Amino acid sequence: MDNEKKLDDAMKSYEKVRESLTGLYEIININLSNKDFFYKVAIDNLKALNENIIDILKQSNTPREVRMRLRKLHNDEIDAEKHFPL
Repeated sequence: MDNEKKLDDAMKSYEKVRESLTGLYEIININLSNKDFFYKVAIDNLKALNENIIDILKQSNTPREVRMRLRKLHNDEIDAEKHFPL
């Protein structure tokens, strides 16, 4: 049960980081052309940061647990977009 609580807390933190990464992506996307060198470098760095955070989560928890939680988060995002399209 203690591991479950730790994973819950870690996933809540990851969701906040993911929201921040998404916000940064939107700023980059608005301000730079997708053909711009700085756009490509910025996007690569955001992707790398996201992957590194996921790797850190997997070090503290089983990769299977993390994958399941990430899948649920992804599905929740898809459902939200269906009900509240931007």
